[in-house]
Amino acid sequence: MTFSLPGFDQWTFQVVMFGSLMVLEALRDGQTFSTVMDPMDSTCSRAHDLISRPSCALVAAHR
Repeated sequence: MTFSLPGFDQWTFQVVMFGSLMVLEALRDGQTFSTVMDPMDSTCSRAHDLISRPSCALVAAHR
C-alpha cells in the first residue's frame, strides 16, 4: 500500500518489512529509493533525508 506525504507531491511512499527491518521506499518515475528506518523515526523526516540523500537507488527494468 502506497501513501503520500505533505511536501513530496511528486513522490509516493511505502513501508516494507524485510525480515526484522522496516524499510521506507520512495517511488517516482520508475525509480525506487530506500532506507532502513528505526521504529521511532519520523516518517516525514526520514523521507526528506531519503530524497535529499538516497542511500539506495534502483531503476525498474521495463519488460
